[in-house]
Amino acid sequence: MAKAFDPRKVLKQIANPLLRAFFERRGELTEIAWDELTEHKIEPVFEAWQALPERQRQEVQVILRDINELADHRGMAVLAEEILWRDATMAEDFKAQASKQDKAMWVYLHLPEAFTEGAMFARADSLAAGRHWKRRNSLPKVPLKVTPKMLERLSEALTAFYGPTQMRGRCCKVVHYRRQGGADYFFAYLDDYPDKHIVFDADSDEPVVRSDRYAFENVFVYNADDGSMELFAQGGKPVWEPLQLAFCKAVLGRDVDPADPLKPTFKLDHLLSPDFPLTVEATDGVEDARITQMRVAPRGSGGWVEIKADPKASPNDIYRKFERWLRAENVTAEGAKVLSASVAMRFRHEGPGRAPTLRFSVSAPNSSNLKSKPDEQRAVGERCLRRWGVTDDQ
Repeated sequence: MAKAFDPRKVLKQIANPLLRAFFERRGELTEIAWDELTEHKIEPVFEAWQALPERQRQEVQVILRDINELADHRGMAVLAEEILWRDATMAEDFKAQASKQDKAMWVYLHLPEAFTEGAMFARADSLAAGRHWKRRNSLPKVPLKVTPKMLERLSEALTAFYGPTQMRGRCCKVVHYRRQGGADYFFAYLDDYPDKHIVFDADSDEPVVRSDRYAFENVFVYNADDGSMELFAQGGKPVWEPLQLAFCKAVLGRDVDPADPLKPTFKLDHLLSPDFPLTVEATDGVEDARITQMRVAPRGSGGWVEIKADPKASPNDIYRKFERWLRAENVTAEGAKVLSASVAMRFRHEGPGRAPTLRFSVSAPNSSNLKSKPDEQRAVGERCLRRWGVTDDQ
């Protein structure tokens, strides 16, 4: 879901030298006395922007909206990923920018390809947190060689589904991007139902009725490393299940069963071992991992107790509280089972602001909210669950 957009606020959070470079590159706002403008005094900039012709005004607004979308932890992670892949020598300059908006504008000015693709990946990551994002594993682990013919097959498969069933989507354009780390992203844009809208056309102050064919979007993500695919499509199971099959046929060249996404089975009882080590690898970028909450039940009992750790205490505080509960209830660790566990992981962080944190929960036998987390963090969480023996999903 798109974030709230306040253009004045976005302009105010971008340093004046970056705004000046942006508008000078476009040959606009030449009347602004930039050297006399105090930092973050943006009203003259805003008014001069609004005085531009309609086309130029809209072009700037689209860029500012992308900057707004990228100005959060998810967007910064995507931009950093793009910079390290394209030109790692620019990483220090990127980190030196003061605000998230500064960082996004700096990338736009110095690595426009990274900005464009980063905005698309950040949008896909935000969609992944919604209810229309579905994941399926157990697919063939086949590295893709994406060709125009493959994109054409996927486009034809999508129009073949949407045309007869929904009387829309008769035109389709599929674009492919490979994300650093190996995941293949397919963005499909299809024509929606024609509709009439009241708009202000060009520089006219009079509203007019205009009929347009807008586009709707599907997103497919395939990861050859673990044989999984993810899909964003509105419409529920009657839509996403046929689209999964169509994608596998067009892109992987395989016919697959119309099955629900397979879920890993979580094994949690061994987390009761005293001070169970939540080991992490340096490549995960994790500074601290701890269990913050457990729901535990005596075996054979229909009841349970929820134990919460003190967030200010040591990483193993959950075990100290669990031991006190065992003594009070006269229960052994072997005589208890873990129904669910919550984990907090703090990532390494440089610069101002709080370190980014991943919080997620898993419940036996196969429930987790990890799938709703940003792609990069979710991948770290899944690797850690395998490393800790919670799941042996490959």
